[in-house]
Amino acid sequence: MEHELDFTAFEGQGQIASIFNLFLPDVIQDYPNLKILSSDMSYGARMERFKAFYPEHFLNVGIAEENLIGVSAGLTSEGYKCVALAQATFITMRCYEQVRQYMSYMGYPIVLVGLSAGLIMQFMGNTHYAIEDLAIMRVLPGVEVLSPADAGEAVRAFEYALSSNKPCYIRLTGGADAPLLYNQYGAYNPSKANTLKEGNDISIIATGAMVSVAMDVASLVEEKIGASVKVIDMHAIQPIDIEAVNQCRKTTLVVTVEEHYVSGGLGTAVADVLMEQPNAPQLLKLGIKGKYSVVGDYGFLKDQHKLTSENIAEDIISKLNG
Repeated sequence: MEHELDFTAFEGQGQIASIFNLFLPDVIQDYPNLKILSSDMSYGARMERFKAFYPEHFLNVGIAEENLIGVSAGLTSEGYKCVALAQATFITMRCYEQVRQYMSYMGYPIVLVGLSAGLIMQFMGNTHYAIEDLAIMRVLPGVEVLSPADAGEAVRAFEYALSSNKPCYIRLTGGADAPLLYNQYGAYNPSKANTLKEGNDISIIATGAMVSVAMDVASLVEEKIGASVKVIDMHAIQPIDIEAVNQCRKTTLVVTVEEHYVSGGLGTAVADVLMEQPNAPQLLKLGIKGKYSVVGDYGFLKDQHKLTSENIAEDIISKLNG
């Protein structure tokens, strides 16, 4: 069910608040069997308004992510549509066995919402950085893995997941100051990536909060070396848009950018597609490269892992210069 929304209201709200504070309280009447289950994260998810008006739709199971998935599975088996939310690192790794058994193996269409994925947890440290989640979630048969680029796209992805009969993981990234990339949003289609900018020489495929960074990178590279840069918002990692990846074969270099380890995530998913056919272009996978972080604020962490627009542009130009 697609609702008419004023997406300008999402400016400065971030993905989490846009879903649970602005969108959900206004449309809950259309989902009478919906249950939101939290692992003691309702405050972090900005759910005060929702809980105050619709307490019958909310359940806090405490800091027990394995139990969160088990209770969600039980309610789903009784006909409820369940959304389970927790910190991304814990809802994917701490209860991975339960996710595998109930969502993938048994096919229960639970919606997992991973809050604050990537590096946005800042001074909470490496225990709270979700930088392995794409890799472990995309290998589960039947589980869709969505990674929206901005607040509006996050709302549309969430709306899609509520109406879907498939298990789904939504990875929320970036902070409240993350920019809106789209002026309007059509119906969400996980099988179709969005091309934000056309180009003939270089293709940048990015996901989550890195999509806005990729747009800045494209401008920098074009200014510095005059190359024409294409930018794709790969908002779904599973299923990945094979056609969109194969269209990038027309360019000399394909670059993937993700706030995640370079192993197993977006870059690996794109490589899997490119390897299926001969004469693939060069692939440059940019992300976090096999190490833990020195703890700091979000800007410091992105700079440390060379995920700022300047760092990425330099890496692309170096790759082209061989």
